[in-house]
Amino acid sequence: MDTTSGSARLPPSASSSPAEPVSPRRIILLALAPAALLACGETYVDTSLIDDGTPASESADVDAGPATEPDTDEPETSGFASTLASFTGHARDISEVIADDREQAAEMLADLEADWRLIESIIREEQPDRLFGFSQAVDLVRSGVERNRPADVSKGWKLLADLSDDYPT
Repeated sequence: MDTTSGSARLPPSASSSPAEPVSPRRIILLALAPAALLACGETYVDTSLIDDGTPASESADVDAGPATEPDTDEPETSGFASTLASFTGHARDISEVIADDREQAAEMLADLEADWRLIESIIREEQPDRLFGFSQAVDLVRSGVERNRPADVSKGWKLLADLSDDYPT
């Protein structure tokens, strides 16, 4: 019977006996544990170092002198590009007016809707993967006007501006 008061008895494996040999299995586990933990780390790929197949003479890092405009037969702004710019402009105008005059914003929404009817089919045909973003932005402007939420209109306008800037014309 243990006569020490208040002290707990240690299990046999927890005793610190210097003569106890270390098993090879324990050595292997201790050696592999840090490697297993390091394998769980986040991987970062620096894409600027990846060769994209562009010759070095065409790289953006090379100073090629003043930029030259490409020779094209069509005008710089096509009908679609100007409609897209007008479309984004209508959203911006609505964003500027909605806080002060909800009725005027509702009237201006009609112009945005008319432009959307013109360009929706073109986007659906040329860039169907971009259609969802444009639809969401238009819905955001529309619901912002209907519910008198200027922040939604502003966000919708900014999304339209970004999408329009990224759209290949």
